Amino acid sequence: MKSLAKPSPRKAAATENAEKRTGRLTRPALLVDEVVRAIREMIVEGRVLPGERLSENVLAAELGVSTTPVREAIALLRREGLVTVQPQSGTYVFELQPGELNQLCELRFALEPAAVQLALDKPESKLGDELAAIVEKMERAQAEGRTKDYLTLDTAFHDAIIAASGNPYITNAYALIGAKMAALRNRLGDDPHHMEKSMREHVEITSAIREKDLSRAANILVRHIARKEGSYWEHLDPDQAPAFGGPAGAD
Repeated sequence: MKSLAKPSPRKAAATENAEKRTGRLTRPALLVDEVVRAIREMIVEGRVLPGERLSENVLAAELGVSTTPVREAIALLRREGLVTVQPQSGTYVFELQPGELNQLCELRFALEPAAVQLALDKPESKLGDELAAIVEKMERAQAEGRTKDYLTLDTAFHDAIIAASGNPYITNAYALIGAKMAALRNRLGDDPHHMEKSMREHVEITSAIREKDLSRAANILVRHIARKEGSYWEHLDPDQAPAFGGPAGAD
């Protein structure tokens, strides 16, 4: 762990530049939260692979912290399903288990339409405008071939729907799967044909919400989550084919 003594301005500038390059963490406040965020980003962005072993010592060295906050962060990430801990073996990046994608989508079927309904019940809700702004950025990213940006915005779209519910229980329930869904999007959601359909559905969902048409918005949203063409589970074991609400998709 680095000393917290105040460095000289020149040394501070050099340290800051080095930290920007390496992503090392030095601020003591909320250190565990920072470590959680850093490791989560590594997993979501695919910088560590499914099934890859995570060493507490290596992570601590890379992030410039002791192993204590890394150990605490791993415990929190385990709750999100992003890592698994195997006794006498170690910590590993999650791998999707048979049937798990369908279970994730079942929860989304319950949460996202409910979040839309709660948002539309609020006269002051700006969800339609928020989604329209995200969709505009998604369209640019798709047109320019910026797949990573598109998938990040896809995640932001669904996060915005959940946040607009104003219900902390819905938000907390979704938080248990949100990062895992984002990781799956980044791994398996870049099929061009799938992205084209996905883009159209985001536009349709936004239009329905702006028109305050709950039934249409919910129906499109469920279809969007359930669609299989070009989505994750086509890349997975056939045993993962969903049995609820149609084929589970990757959006």
